[in-house]
Amino acid sequence: MAKDRYAPKQLDEVLGQLSPRMGSRIAGYSAKSQQLSQQQTVLREVIGENLAKKCRVANIRDDALIIEAQSATIALKLNYVKMDILSAFRQQGLAQLCQVKIQTSPDAARRLTPQSQTGSNKTTAPKKRAMSEQSAEYLEHVAENAPPSLQQKLRRLALHGRQKK
Repeated sequence: MAKDRYAPKQLDEVLGQLSPRMGSRIAGYSAKSQQLSQQQTVLREVIGENLAKKCRVANIRDDALIIEAQSATIALKLNYVKMDILSAFRQQGLAQLCQVKIQTSPDAARRLTPQSQTGSNKTTAPKKRAMSEQSAEYLEHVAENAPPSLQQKLRRLALHGRQKK
């Protein structure tokens, strides 16, 4: 029996087939992503679940922890606990940190919203709207004084509005 080339493969196997340079770059991205995820957990423990839902650890660069807040209000609340955040991260092994930068981003709300919530909104069908009888009458009255080409279209639309579904 022939090997199915469309069968799912392990991620390690796929990454091993990439060029060494590309594989190391992807491995670097993966390590950075895992590191940021662990730091987000530390942040959640310090500031609480409710506030952590509205911000995220964006990066650590030049011995500064960069936190992205959903709004200016959240950034202000984070500024109040900035020293607690810095102390907690230093205790977790990031002793080289010397400051916490808090940034607001208009795109943060979209990134911080779980995908399950945003995806479900797109799959729901829009509500069907029905034209009222009064709207159909208004279209008929407008059609009386309209040019012939527009008159025909308006009457067709009014007829469509009067049909009961």
